[in-house]
Amino acid sequence: MPLIIPDYRGATVPSALATNSRPRMRYDFRRMWGRVRWKMVAIITFTGTSAIPIACLAVAALNVVVRRESANVVEKQIQVLVQASQSVAPAILDHAGACMGQPTNSANLRPLLAYTDEAFPQAQAFLTVERAGSIQYLLPKIDPPTHPDWLPKTGFAGLVVDRGQLEIRNVLARQRDACRVTVTFNLPLGPELAKRLSSAANMEVATVSPRPFHVHSANQQILRTMEGNFLPGIARRAAVVLTVRNWETGAPEDWIAYTVRTSYSNTFEDVARLGSQLGSWVWLLAALSLTVLLLDATGVWMCIHFGRDIATTIDALSGAARQIAGGNFAWRTPVRSTGQLGDLGCDFNEMAIALERLQKEETAKLRLESELQVARSVQEYLYPRVVPRLRGATVAGQTLAARTIGGDLYDFLALGQERIGILCADVSGKGIPAALMMANLQAVARAQVSNRAGNPAARPAHFVKTLNQQICGRFGTNRYATMFWAEYNSSTTVLSYVNAGHPSPILIRSPGTVERLNSDGFPIGMFANAQYTSATLQMLPGDRLLIFTDGVTDAHNVADEEFGDDRLIDCCRTIAAGTNAEGVADRVMQAVADWSVGREQFDDTTVVVIDVAT
Repeated sequence: MPLIIPDYRGATVPSALATNSRPRMRYDFRRMWGRVRWKMVAIITFTGTSAIPIACLAVAALNVVVRRESANVVEKQIQVLVQASQSVAPAILDHAGACMGQPTNSANLRPLLAYTDEAFPQAQAFLTVERAGSIQYLLPKIDPPTHPDWLPKTGFAGLVVDRGQLEIRNVLARQRDACRVTVTFNLPLGPELAKRLSSAANMEVATVSPRPFHVHSANQQILRTMEGNFLPGIARRAAVVLTVRNWETGAPEDWIAYTVRTSYSNTFEDVARLGSQLGSWVWLLAALSLTVLLLDATGVWMCIHFGRDIATTIDALSGAARQIAGGNFAWRTPVRSTGQLGDLGCDFNEMAIALERLQKEETAKLRLESELQVARSVQEYLYPRVVPRLRGATVAGQTLAARTIGGDLYDFLALGQERIGILCADVSGKGIPAALMMANLQAVARAQVSNRAGNPAARPAHFVKTLNQQICGRFGTNRYATMFWAEYNSSTTVLSYVNAGHPSPILIRSPGTVERLNSDGFPIGMFANAQYTSATLQMLPGDRLLIFTDGVTDAHNVADEEFGDDRLIDCCRTIAAGTNAEGVADRVMQAVADWSVGREQFDDTTVVVIDVAT
């Protein structure tokens, strides 16, 4: 008894049905996914999803550019100050004069120092005079920074870090008479300078405790790096990193001097302005961006529109294919699209029309083949069903049609006691017309034999002449038949014959000599007044007569070589003496079949044999 399982409504279902639900759901899912429309939806979804990370990457890259551009603006302002400070030390030296004791009292130096204090707030200028082994410190009278060994003799101007303090420092020395005068200019990177940088850069610059900058800091995590650089709209400031000289060692180092709050609007305005004119490339960039958005929107619309047309067309074609597979060739799929999809629907309908026509033609062909099979069965009854028995001789015949029915005819007709008539004919053409003419020819021949029974002295030529007159014109002007008619008397072993355009039969005498019974008359059915003559020969014991149609000698092999008369004669000679007529006919037909293996039979083949016993 099957296990009963309650369903979600409280009813019970067999366990087998519950077990088969999963495969069924899996089959339904695969079938649904197999539809084109769902795949188009998946393509659009995946395309849109992939566009989101690309957009995020673009925004992140833009954020990095904006932050670095903001820091670069401050760095450039500091470099401007460095370059401006380079003129302070030379100016002080030029206005200090010679080795004087109190250069601050100089009337030329006082205005310069006043300008320096105004241009560089919180800056300090130191003047050192060395003479005769003594050093005098002026401006102000305190010890200036020591001069390290790495300092060039020509002077120095740039950013330095001295005991953890960042400064703009300019050192210049000159030899004056008996003394050496050295000017040192210091400008600390402090809050006062940050205010000036904020005003000059049009953004908020803040001071920080100076610290070295490391690209891969040990305490810096990946998420903090992303938060500090890549996430748009973050509140963290961008660090202003300066390359400075260590005052003690002279080695270059990267230090963080200030932080700046990024401003997208200010950055875009600075980048967009070339001098005092708004850069025209900004509008070009905006137009290109709008064009890209429009193209993307158009692409999505086209994808949806074409995807819908493709899905609809494929569904219609799939349904039509199922109808045609079921045998409904009259089904036509509706054509709702234009272009290649519409052409595909039209081509499918044309294919259905062609299949419907082929189905009708195939039905008619099958009906015709069925009728031809019936005609073949009927035609087989036209050939001799029983081989006549003769005293001292045997006769046999075989035929093979190139098509379902053929136009070759052989028959054995009784002419009286110990006399038979042997008829072998080849009607022109193949198929049904030749078969109809063959049947009519046999009927006329048998009728003539009945009339001939009352006149045993009539010669074979009279029989063929009468047959020709009755056949001529009955099947049109281009229908004829080659025929060999022979009358054999078993008591006298005399053979009388007429060859009406037929291939010359082969007579093999018992010593092995070969004779040909050549043609001396026109094929029957061509000329109504044609005349025919009879010939007579004496058949001896051991003689063998082979009558055949041209399908035997014209048979071709795969090398396109004919079987030919010579091979037929050789085949007959190899047949052992004492073989009856039926055995001879079998051997000849088999030799022709073996020769033409691999090639289609193109003509009817017929063999009739008379063998006189030894």
